[in-house]
Amino acid sequence: MCGIAGIVSLGNDIPNDFIKKMVGCLVHRGPDAEGYYCNKDVQLGSRRLKIIDCEKGGQPLINEDGTVIAMFNGEIYNYRKLTNQLINKGHIFKSHSDSEVLVHLYEEYGIELLDKIDGQFAFAIYDKNNEKVFIARDRIGICPLFYSVVDGIVYFASEIKAIASTDVVDLRPSITGLYEQFVYWSPMQSRTIYENINQIPLSGYAVIDKKNSINIKIYHHFSDYREDIGFNNITELKDKIRSTLIKSIMERLNCDSNIKWGLYLSGGLDSTILIKLLKELGYDDFPTFSLGFKDYKLDESAYQLLGLKGNKGQHIKITVSDEDIISHLPDVIKHCEVPLYKLGAVPMYMLSNAVNEYGAKFVLSGEGADELFYGYDVYKETLFRKYCSLNPNSNVRFNGVKNFIQFNNNSHVLKGYKEYYSRFYSGSEDFLYSMKSRIFGSSSIINYFNRENKASIDIKKIDNEIQEQFFDEECNLSLLKKCQAVQMKILLSGYLLSTQGDRVLMANSIEGRYPFLDRDLIKLAYAIPDNYKLSGYDEKHILKETFADIIPKAILKRTKYQYSTPGSRLFINNMEQFESYLSKDVFYKYSIFDYHKTMSLIEKLKNNKQYPQKNIIDDMILIYIITTHMLLEMVH
Repeated sequence: MCGIAGIVSLGNDIPNDFIKKMVGCLVHRGPDAEGYYCNKDVQLGSRRLKIIDCEKGGQPLINEDGTVIAMFNGEIYNYRKLTNQLINKGHIFKSHSDSEVLVHLYEEYGIELLDKIDGQFAFAIYDKNNEKVFIARDRIGICPLFYSVVDGIVYFASEIKAIASTDVVDLRPSITGLYEQFVYWSPMQSRTIYENINQIPLSGYAVIDKKNSINIKIYHHFSDYREDIGFNNITELKDKIRSTLIKSIMERLNCDSNIKWGLYLSGGLDSTILIKLLKELGYDDFPTFSLGFKDYKLDESAYQLLGLKGNKGQHIKITVSDEDIISHLPDVIKHCEVPLYKLGAVPMYMLSNAVNEYGAKFVLSGEGADELFYGYDVYKETLFRKYCSLNPNSNVRFNGVKNFIQFNNNSHVLKGYKEYYSRFYSGSEDFLYSMKSRIFGSSSIINYFNRENKASIDIKKIDNEIQEQFFDEECNLSLLKKCQAVQMKILLSGYLLSTQGDRVLMANSIEGRYPFLDRDLIKLAYAIPDNYKLSGYDEKHILKETFADIIPKAILKRTKYQYSTPGSRLFINNMEQFESYLSKDVFYKYSIFDYHKTMSLIEKLKNNKQYPQKNIIDDMILIYIITTHMLLEMVH
């Protein structure tokens, strides 16, 4: 992947030196080359990470007569097929890169090219003849793209820091954005945590011109994957899953012959499927990268070794300590450009640095399988709550809670869980039904905003806006497909593929490629009946069945492991290193959170000898307050 930036005049003059400032902030996204296109109304720039056609695939990308100019970040996986079609139509290509298809597709199809390309991307296309700029982002939201409109000029870039480098945009925190970032994993639609910075939503595009300024539209909805993919029996279905995933892997291995690549190996089902399929395809000598923790409770080493059996490549493991997390945290926040409520991005940043030091340019990762095949506990919880709602007093039905909550058979504990979950049985027609227990817990952060900000947050209004605006096309989905849409549109795009994905990968000039997020595989998974994916309370059932012949039994049978890292304990035990972010002056300077309530929270956590497990939300709130202040100290 790369980094792109642009400035488009809506009538006012563009300062001459801004585009180079913006692109200079993106060197880490593309350390291999830079490119520019500039005239009085449009300035475009890019930083390139060379992977495909390293010699001739430079940017800007320009069509035959110079009327269509593009800057591109990402990968187009079906570019060979598209290139052949375009050559047959008379188009002349100057390179063998995947990105050059953009300008020729635009000549043929205009904005409808978005229906043709399959990949992960953010791009900008300047149409000289019609004096407009077309910017867009991929369906899943793998590649980021931000924008701001100031004094008759549109600024856009792969990262917020590039826009901020112009000094034209004042980064004012958005209280609504900060609330949504914590409660829903990410701000909704085009919002960010800043008032005057927006983002192109996943599956979104915009046309920028002097007549209409910038107009955001959505070109794809989750329910568009609805397609009747028939199969006669389970064997045929498993064959389709296997062949589709193999095709996806092969497409994502496309690169120049001298480019090194690797695989993130967690020890879970998804990455183990990838390494075993790669071996079947003849790839058994590539590097693998794994995380370990000095706290043995967080370590998956034994399962990683099971997955590695048969691979001759180097296995590189990063063992993470609390000291490592503390030392790397400022860099991670700088690159993520959002506060953190969990610290998982920090080890992932360290892991991508190890990939960079090895000399690889991209890694395969198993992200997406949990969303497609119902791997998270939230799917079980959603099914459980709906089942209990049919007979709320049934102890037999409630016993299903043991499938996603670990506890002993203490009757007092069981009663507490029953009282808690009974609040969330009803309302299954609500699109956010699957998130209700999380929203209930996480929304307590409102109590830690200062009085003015707390009064400005209308929880019910935000909840309704999210359902009406973000999921307006998905209302007729099944209960579990609604849950799936929420996971894919908010958690996956807004957190896993950004904060723990693109942002910490590209910080170290590494591209992430995700075979499970192939368009054809998503269509297929969407068409599979819910009970094949979540069979009773057995998550990813059909995926396990499909690959049972190549996956070690210990991995097939292991309980779903949630990637986790140290929490507030790390801050409590090292408070002297974070005191400057918790001073009364900092609270008053940014006027976001309540100082006295935060101090009470710290005392509560200090006195809780079982933290962070006893109250996970409190744990997350403290991390969020500290890292919000860390971020704001960096940008002001």
